[in-house]
Amino acid sequence: MARSIITTCARWKRLGVATLMVALVASVASVSPAHAAPSDPSAASLGAALSSAIGSDGVFDGDRARAIGVSTEAVDAFATGRSLVGLASRHAAVDRQLVDEMDRSTAVVRACAGKNRWDHTGIQLNVYLNSCNTTRLLDVLGASAGVATAIGIITAATGLGGAAAGIIAAGLAVAGGVLTACSSRGRGTVIHNIPPGSVVWCNNQ
Repeated sequence: MARSIITTCARWKRLGVATLMVALVASVASVSPAHAAPSDPSAASLGAALSSAIGSDGVFDGDRARAIGVSTEAVDAFATGRSLVGLASRHAAVDRQLVDEMDRSTAVVRACAGKNRWDHTGIQLNVYLNSCNTTRLLDVLGASAGVATAIGIITAATGLGGAAAGIIAAGLAVAGGVLTACSSRGRGTVIHNIPPGSVVWCNNQ
């Protein structure tokens, strides 16, 4: 009987912590960017539009993205994110200064730990980023480089669709401290989301 009570208490404790984390991230993720115009597309729509401009050759075409209404600022930011992971773009201005700064910050890492991919477990989306790409994403978020840059990193590193990457990038942009905690062991991170909700949370790999 005593063992049953202890087990039940432990389960409620874990549930309480998980619920608190989800509630915290949900409350933060609902905050709108201070300078966003009412007509701005959602992060999911932005990610979908940007990723639709990636050709069959794997190269992102800025002209194609602008033709469907994506701003030049978002086009350039997305191309910059892709460049950070080593993927090419055309008709877009990559922020070379930011790329060089990020390259220097990751140069001290002798080897990247963890994996880059995504999968589903039931209804839950799991996005894995190795330690190098986690560092890049943290640096981008810390530099306020924008959600489009983060979407570029996530899609380029994992192959995740733009809409899902947009939801994750937007959540992390306003709750970057969550990702910092999840990367503390230096083995990469796994970021979770239950589509189409906006709540994201993470763990160490």
